[in-house]
Amino acid sequence: MQLFSFNTTKAPFNDVRVRQALTMAYDRDWVAANIYRTGEHPAYSLVPPGILNYPGTARYSWADWPMERRLQEAQRLLSAAGFGPDNPLRFEFSHRNTSDNPRVAVIVQNNWRQIAPWVTVELRGVEAQVHYANLQAKNFDVGDGAWSADFNDAKNYLYLLETRSREQNYPGYSNAEFDRMVRESDFELDVVRRGAMMARAEQLALDEAPICTSVYINSTNLVHPDLTGYEDNISDFHRARWFGIKNA
Repeated sequence: MQLFSFNTTKAPFNDVRVRQALTMAYDRDWVAANIYRTGEHPAYSLVPPGILNYPGTARYSWADWPMERRLQEAQRLLSAAGFGPDNPLRFEFSHRNTSDNPRVAVIVQNNWRQIAPWVTVELRGVEAQVHYANLQAKNFDVGDGAWSADFNDAKNYLYLLETRSREQNYPGYSNAEFDRMVRESDFELDVVRRGAMMARAEQLALDEAPICTSVYINSTNLVHPDLTGYEDNISDFHRARWFGIKNA
């Protein structure tokens, strides 16, 4: 999936109202339909659909609002955080200089400027390896990124926001309640209860908005009709040892 990290270790992104405002003002539906255009879905949760033993109930509380209402609420939140004509919000959005990322960055910049004329967003394109090093070092304001799960479990996504994940936790997010909820789910043997516990942790993270989810990326594969042993899966992992040819 594609997402943006807010550097919660410094102002203004240590203020949840700023993070919430920018997250709801981003038009991920437009980006999915007009930038990627290969079946991507807008992401309104951290854990994507289709994860094994996971209810998928966590979602941004404003996900069904029309954009006009979202922009109004975003401006209200930023004003409540102390920003306005006499104290404009200025920050830098860092992005990878690869694939569609520069095009997405322009849309992000435009979306956030629409909140109010006193919101200024500067773009900074960076080579991907340097960009990720900056994210790990917390040398950024807001930065884009991508994540593909190593295994089919919600923990593989929630892990990104645990305090103990350190450098992998790009936003520098630290919430003792979130950490406790995820940690307790690690020791729950009942898969239904474990899924519900992780969903509550995910909802807390979505409400706190240390990241802004963008889109769930699709994988496009050309598969010959005579190939056997190929099965679609959320991680897009396909082991060649299971492949065969019909009537071979």
